[in-house]
Amino acid sequence: MDAILLFFSLAVSVEGLVEYVKTFISKDWKTTVIQASALLVSVVLCLLAGADIYAALGVTFQAPFVGSVLTGIFASRGANYASDILKRLKTASDTVS
Repeated sequence: MDAILLFFSLAVSVEGLVEYVKTFISKDWKTTVIQASALLVSVVLCLLAGADIYAALGVTFQAPFVGSVLTGIFASRGANYASDILKRLKTASDTVS
């Protein structure tokens, strides 16, 4: 189970980095500023809190802060996924009711 969680954590982190790069090279400056701000806040909060999902899964990096930075990237993108999942669950429960 930890391997599956690690895979999904890495996948979300990589997807987040790719999406940020795509946004940062676009000409939509408003979106770029908003996403860069969300990324910065998330990474700083994870660094200050010592949040590291990779360490929790037993993964260590040569530089100890890398796990917290990747966790910040995961968290900044994860809000979108959590929101989508909650919407789908609500829609499904409304349909069943």
